[in-house]
Amino acid sequence: MYTVAFAFIVLCSFGALRFLGQTTIWNVDGISQHYPILEEFYRILRGTAHQSLFGWSWNLGLGADQMTTFAYYVVGDPFSYLIALFPADKLELGYQVLTILRLYAVGLAFLVFAKQMRLKRSGSLVGALIYTFGSYSFYVSYHHPFFLLPLIFFPLLCVAIDRIYHGQSFLWLVAITAVVLISNVYFAYVLAIGSLFFAVFRYVDLKQKGELVRPLPRSLGYFALTVVMALMIAAMILLPNLLSMLSSSRSGSAIFANGLKFYPAIYYMKLPNAILNASGQMYYWVVMGTSGLTLIAMIWSFRHFKKYLMLNILILLIAVGLLFPEVAAVMNVMSTPSNRWLLLAQLAFGLVAGRFVDHLDELVPADFKWFLYGTLLLFAAIWVSNGFIFRLQAHHLMIYGIYLVMLLVIAYALIGDFKGPRLRFSILALVIINAASTGLGFYSSNYSHSQGDELSRGVASHWTTAFYDYANRYLAKHDKSFYRTATTSDYYSLRSAGNNIPMLLNMHSISSYFSIQSGAVNDFNKALMNSENTMNNPTRNVDNRTTMTSLLNVKYLFARQDEVGQSKIPYGFKIVKNRKGKTLLFRDQPVYSLGNGTGTVIYQNKYATPLAYTQTQQLSSSSYNKLTAADKEQALLSGAQTSKKMSGVKTVKATTTAESVPYKVTTTSIPITTVAQAINYRLTHNTNRSLSANVNGDLSTADAKKYAASTGLAKPSSAIQSLIAQNKAIVQRNTTKNQNGLTEMTSDTLGQNATYRLTLKNPNAYKNSELYIEFDGIKASFPSTTARLNYSARRALMANVPFSYGTKLNYWRNIMNNQYFDSYGMKITTQNKDTSIRQLGINNMSDYEKKGSVLLNLGYSTSARKTIDLSFYEANNISFKNVRIIAVPFGKTYQQKAKQLQKQSLKQLKVTNNQVSGTTDNQQASVLTTSIPYSTGWQLTVDGKKTATQKVNTGFVGAKLPAGQHQIKLVYQTPGLKAGRLLSIVGLLVFVIGFGWQFVVKRRHD
Repeated sequence: MYTVAFAFIVLCSFGALRFLGQTTIWNVDGISQHYPILEEFYRILRGTAHQSLFGWSWNLGLGADQMTTFAYYVVGDPFSYLIALFPADKLELGYQVLTILRLYAVGLAFLVFAKQMRLKRSGSLVGALIYTFGSYSFYVSYHHPFFLLPLIFFPLLCVAIDRIYHGQSFLWLVAITAVVLISNVYFAYVLAIGSLFFAVFRYVDLKQKGELVRPLPRSLGYFALTVVMALMIAAMILLPNLLSMLSSSRSGSAIFANGLKFYPAIYYMKLPNAILNASGQMYYWVVMGTSGLTLIAMIWSFRHFKKYLMLNILILLIAVGLLFPEVAAVMNVMSTPSNRWLLLAQLAFGLVAGRFVDHLDELVPADFKWFLYGTLLLFAAIWVSNGFIFRLQAHHLMIYGIYLVMLLVIAYALIGDFKGPRLRFSILALVIINAASTGLGFYSSNYSHSQGDELSRGVASHWTTAFYDYANRYLAKHDKSFYRTATTSDYYSLRSAGNNIPMLLNMHSISSYFSIQSGAVNDFNKALMNSENTMNNPTRNVDNRTTMTSLLNVKYLFARQDEVGQSKIPYGFKIVKNRKGKTLLFRDQPVYSLGNGTGTVIYQNKYATPLAYTQTQQLSSSSYNKLTAADKEQALLSGAQTSKKMSGVKTVKATTTAESVPYKVTTTSIPITTVAQAINYRLTHNTNRSLSANVNGDLSTADAKKYAASTGLAKPSSAIQSLIAQNKAIVQRNTTKNQNGLTEMTSDTLGQNATYRLTLKNPNAYKNSELYIEFDGIKASFPSTTARLNYSARRALMANVPFSYGTKLNYWRNIMNNQYFDSYGMKITTQNKDTSIRQLGINNMSDYEKKGSVLLNLGYSTSARKTIDLSFYEANNISFKNVRIIAVPFGKTYQQKAKQLQKQSLKQLKVTNNQVSGTTDNQQASVLTTSIPYSTGWQLTVDGKKTATQKVNTGFVGAKLPAGQHQIKLVYQTPGLKAGRLLSIVGLLVFVIGFGWQFVVKRRHD
């Protein structure tokens, strides 16, 4: 019966996408992470990737360990291995089939749990459907399919724990725990906490019922033995993953709970509706929407509080946990307040619903009164939190309709002869309809506008080949050397922090988008203040900075065809031409909903440094650390920055190269400071469609005065005069603050943000330079809800339009639904480049970091740039300790330094998956300098003798090399793999011996 119901719900929900010609591949992380990773994993399994799972890959950004990078996604997912059974041209189908298989296994796992909890067949079936098809399951199926795994593992862990309490073998718990530890360290962390709670609550429950078979000390002993054995069995995968995570970009970087003590008000306002719904706007990963029957079951369970004491306390703890961001942060490995832990709550939802169904025939009218009171309380909470209005999505109303029908069926059963199988079948039918409706609510075109978030069939497979408009094929054919590539920062407009498709095209892109990234690479990018740096993608395209790009061995740059002739390209990059001397153009390969709408050209970098070379000088740490980020970048061309001073290698003082550019600040948007401006405002914001409303644009002061009477400003009221006076004071104060450089960007009394222009002094002196703008000591302030309402009221007053209580209420609703979450943006424009700053909000669950300082590349240009325009949004005031414009000249000095480093490349340089080798011949001791991300897995031998490595240039593998001719060899092996393999072998042997011993003992007993 479960299989039949499962098939029907899948047909209605997933089938709707299929009917619309779409897949379950999300157009954000689905195509940027999950699908490319699965395709690369497919190639590894089929042996077509020329890449081992256990080793180093040069296609993971600057390079990374293949297994530890993929471990978060596919390595420990048993379903992912089934992708190898699909033909190469059916991977999209395989992606979707595996998602549905995982979902099917979720329900099977619950049925095992239900049997252990002694639920009846009807309760088990209903509970399984509710557990399998909650909003959480649908959401992760459409967005992060591997997140279905913990939903499979958690019921099995609980069953194994319960078996120990009942005196049965602990080896089942060992096996399941080992699988969990292998699958994903994050899942293991969350499931460990969930299992601990279950173990405590179940122990108390069994103790109260007198059903405990094994005493607590022995159970604890078995739990301890389970942990030890499972850790040993999983060690081959687990140990390398733990070592990788401890040295990753996330280690110690995340701000606990994003700095929150309580969630923003909108979060709490959305909670009542989130109990049964999840489609629409989601905050802090609260994907809770369960079946209406679950809510009824919880009310029933609370009515019988003592009988189901432990389950009720658990549900209350879930509710309390949702109120505090600290709880979410603890459950999210002490990082962001993401409520992904709600996956654990789904088991409680399924269990309480199953128990309720098993006791349907025991319902009495008093129970129904509780159902009514609970329903009224829920609807009242939704009405209040929605702004005193029942303005809900059509699909949400449908869900509540199904819920009310369930109540009617129960009411009919109480007053009529409608119990037993008929009642249970009716409830089952409504649960199935509820589940199908929940699935439709996410991506059916009839209920949601989000169906466009899922890719159409064929799009993913097409984009993974046509990402560069096939320009990559040209490079693969004409350049057999080792090189890295990048793209211009606006080559694609992405909603995610990066894209892993270049991994499939063997282009050695410096950008990569993974949850686990090198902490050393992250440190390098932070030291040089790469504005594109995030925890999920530390490097990206390094803001297309010239020297930084060259230092990372970037030989080729993919750019948009419509950028040709524009000065957005770093210095030293020349466009690749064909044999006739014309630009080599790769015409656009249209990709529906993802393409950039233009062809591709390739630029070649004449000054890219080699992957491995020698530096005859090391930089003085004291002088280097005093440099600005722009100067540090240039200093790395003159010498290597070493983590430990190398004896025998010449030490030089790091010098400055960048020049500070003096500038003048002017405000380009003038607030309303005169009556004439107020008249213009009323004319352009007139809403009564009078003749004056046809005036377009600002009038001159003389012309504006002609409308003084018609706009009611012949004699401005005291309120208008007060607003004008306030604006004058704001302008005066802001002008004074910015007299000696930009220190504040502000807004007027109407909440309109000012725009600014920085005019460079003597701009001709900075031709042939790369310009930067550096913001230091950034502090942003945001208007409160009251302040935003006051802005609206003042704008209405200035425009002379009514602002009634009803209007104010509507504004309040709109403001509450459009929170800023301490997020702001800045746009910076020069004659040759547009760039921006985006401070992610406290509602961001992946890459939230507070920006205190930002260094932005304004591009290289041979001509003078006279002005820089700035604007900002969302914040109403941004202050700075200092704003500097920096010019870095490029010419012969840069060329000489870069060419010298090219000459100092390892000779006969050979790069393979796990090895880099070459020879050196220096007359003096030198520093082996690479752009290979630092890892203890890289072992260096010089002439066959093991030599210690250390970090150079903050994040890369380096070492001291003696003078003379030497054979250099770097060999990689995954850190912890050898020790982990040995522990796994021992653990498996102990497990097999234990299993055999139990088998023999049981047989003798029988």
